[in-house]
This record gives sequence, C-alpha cells and structure tokens, in this order.
Amino acid sequence: MFFAIIWKNKQLSLAELELIKPNNLKEITNILFTFDTDFPELLNKLWWVIKRWELIENEDLAEELEWKKIIWTKDKDFWIKLKRQFGIKRFKLVDRIKTDIEVKKQWLEIVKFHNSIWVVRWYQNIKLYEKMDFEKPSRSMKMWMMPAKLNHIMLNIWIKLFLYDELEQKNYQQTNLQLNKVFTVWDPFSWSGTSGFLANYLWYNFVWSDIDIKHLEINKKWRQKQVESNNKKFEIFQQDITQDLVKNTINWNFLIVSEWRLWPMVTEKTTKNEITKYQEKVLELYKWFIKTISKIKEKHNLKAVFTIPYYIKQNNFLEQEIEEFSTKMWRKFTTINELYSREKQKVARKIIVLK
Repeated sequence: MFFAIIWKNKQLSLAELELIKPNNLKEITNILFTFDTDFPELLNKLWWVIKRWELIENEDLAEELEWKKIIWTKDKDFWIKLKRQFGIKRFKLVDRIKTDIEVKKQWLEIVKFHNSIWVVRWYQNIKLYEKMDFEKPSRSMKMWMMPAKLNHIMLNIWIKLFLYDELEQKNYQQTNLQLNKVFTVWDPFSWSGTSGFLANYLWYNFVWSDIDIKHLEINKKWRQKQVESNNKKFEIFQQDITQDLVKNTINWNFLIVSEWRLWPMVTEKTTKNEITKYQEKVLELYKWFIKTISKIKEKHNLKAVFTIPYYIKQNNFLEQEIEEFSTKMWRKFTTINELYSREKQKVARKIIVLK
C-alpha cells in the first residue's frame, strides 16, 4: 500500500494519479491519499505528489533504521519510542507538506498515521522545475510561460490515455513495452520552449513550431545542448496553424498544446468588452488549429491535450464554443473542471483533452 501527499489542484493531482491505475483509493484528509497499484514502476512519473510513502510492517522497521540514526517525524512521542528502541540520536518535527533538502539526501523520514508506519520513498523533484524556469534562455514572465508543473501533468494525462484507453485489452508486459517507446511531442505554440525542455528531459523527441520562429535563433545554443545531453531530437519548423501543415512526415505519436497566450494582460481596468474580444480571438485560432490537425488525426491516431485561458469572474464562453466545434471534428471531448491559476492573476488555465 502507498501513501501520497498532494498540494493544491486536487482534481489535477487525481487526474494524473490515474496513470498508475490506483485501486482501493482512499482520501484520508484533503491532501492525503492511500492506494494500491499494480504498476509501481510508474509512480516516479507522478509530479503533483509532494511526498510518497510506503507502508512498512513493524518487524521491518529495525532494518530500515539500522544505519539511519537521524529521522524526521512530526510525532515527538513516536520519536521517543524509537530512541529507546533503536538508539535514534536526533530528530526534527516538520509539517508533512514540507520537504527539507538535508532530509531528502541524508535522513530517513518516518510518519506514523492511524497506527501505521510509513517511510517516505520519494520527494517531488523541485529542482527540475527551477532548472526549467531559471536556466531556459529568453526567460521573461512577460511571455506568460507555460508552468513546467502544469506542462508535466499534461504529458502524464496523455500517457494515461495512450496506455489504458487503447491498450486496455492487452497485458501489462505489452503495455510496459509501449511505455518505453520514444514518443514525439509537438507543440505548435512553443514560443519560450517549456514543452521542449521538459519533453527532452523525459526522453521524448520534440517538434517545435510557431508562426514566427525568428526568436528561436536566440535559443540555438540551448537547443543544441538539449540534444547533446539527452540524445533526443529537437526539430523546428515554421507553421501558421491557420494553414495546412507544411510538414507531414513527422512521426506524430504525441500532441500537446499550451494555450495560445494569456496576454494582453487582464487587470482590474480591463472591460468586459475587451475580454470578449480576447476570447473571440483565441477561439478563432483554436478553431483553425483543431480543423488543421483533424485532417491527420485518423492517420496518426492523434490525441490532443491543451489548455485554454479562463477569465476569472467573467463570462467564459470559450470552453463551450471549443467543445461544440471539437465534437464535430474529434471522437470525444473532455475537460478537467479544476482551474490552474497563480496568485493575483486574472486569467487561469483549463485543460482540454481531445481523443
């Protein structure tokens, strides 16, 4: 049995959790869940989990603590008991949703909950997202970059669709072989390159396209470094999504799309008429996009995972219009109702799935 701590965006976390096909899923608290899975090797792909624990039996605790004399626990009485029993010399008290680098690298984190003992086996790789945010070239929040964590969960949602929606009749061994397949990620609104950075890091090939690719020259050295370090393709081509695809020889295994863009910036002074115009413009672009890729979806069995802007406390007609248009072109349209938003921003993101 496993134990996971999630943070905010509960629905997004549970949508990603479906990747491992959890069974006996129980919500202990708003952020704590227990579950079993027949696919434990997929657990490391869950990026909305802050900590993941594994239940251990009391008789196995001595072995766990044999060489760990420093532990991290919230329960002082529990530590006193371990100190007497195993000679633990030092402990710290901590909030369960927090991670400490020293603990992560050197200590053993033990949690006692509902008379059960859990050992933390995995922590969220925060360093990965810091690397994407701070080492990626042309860094500027004015570009409204796609959040790396949100991009990551979109990747996992697609993998879940591929593995289980299409291969549910096949056995696990066959599914596992498909998991090791090298997919190609295409983002036709790449701009700052978050999708490409993440795709290459996760050992996927990447295709970067946009209506204007002049700014990509700024990132030439960075792209080359990506290819050399990951040995995965990082292709670029210019594409006006309102026109037929200029390149149709790509291995279209994978499709992920970030929102077109969240600007012009929405503030308290932005009028309802202006927001209506923003939505109309986004809608026009996405209709062209959906129409364009629908021409090749059957041949390449495409699935699209993308986000649309959601204007907080405003009349949002964008989602309904996209759904009505998408269902004419695709087999199935689904959405995750929970919004992804950052503090003080007036525009959130909503995930849309076409399959």
